[in-house]
Amino acid sequence: MRFLENRFAATLICVLMTTGLAEAGSVGAAAPEPMTVRLTTAPAGADGSVRGALLLDLAPGWKTYWVDPGTSGIPPTIDFAATSGLGHAELHFPAPHRFGEGLARANGYNRSLAVAFELAPAAGAELGPVAASVMMGVCREICVPVQATLTTAEADAGAVQAAFAALPERGEAPAELASARLAGDMLTVAITRPEQGGTSAPRDDADLFVAGPAGWYFDEPDAPARQGDRLVFQVPVLERPRGEAGPPERVDVVFTDGAGALEAKGLAVAPSR
Repeated sequence: MRFLENRFAATLICVLMTTGLAEAGSVGAAAPEPMTVRLTTAPAGADGSVRGALLLDLAPGWKTYWVDPGTSGIPPTIDFAATSGLGHAELHFPAPHRFGEGLARANGYNRSLAVAFELAPAAGAELGPVAASVMMGVCREICVPVQATLTTAEADAGAVQAAFAALPERGEAPAELASARLAGDMLTVAITRPEQGGTSAPRDDADLFVAGPAGWYFDEPDAPARQGDRLVFQVPVLERPRGEAGPPERVDVVFTDGAGALEAKGLAVAPSR
């Protein structure tokens, strides 16, 4: 219940602070501080697919949120439905970090970032100009919404390449990097991370972020335990869809420590034994 109240309060503050809305632009839309947003793409591939990036420039002292923002954050909404000929869109966020204390604890970013994306055309169709609708909460002492409708008029392959290069490392098969099992309200995630530096102890900065399907939210885990070449995290479930008793079919997990970041997208979740 506390989680629901915190999220409602954060969302309500965001909705009330309407002066933070950004107007739509032909190439990009800029919010007056605290954040500006720009959309750019690389040239289309031979199959008609397009890679691009949303470039988010945060003013000093401001922060925004990851896809699962934690107990008090506001999840971002990024929609490409207005792009003609669109068949499928996939977003890729850089690895988040945690900030704040107590009820204000959240997952996200306190520096400028790029959200990479891939768009594929529908069968027999051709992608038109890329169009995105964006709504993101940004917070300092207060939270304000940054909302924009963006279209691209010019490609920037360098910026797109940099956005993809900044993403966490990914394996071809999620099961090669991690496994997940849900028992009650506790998700156990094991990350393949062999011993480093001659010690079996996990790094003090080892952390795990979990994003589930719509309606699923996860808490911050305790420090992991080592089991062979894997680090095992216990991740409490904060919220699940109404009436849902079993596990989510799949989750996305991001592991971070000072040595880098690993991501397993679409990781299958096994039920308790």
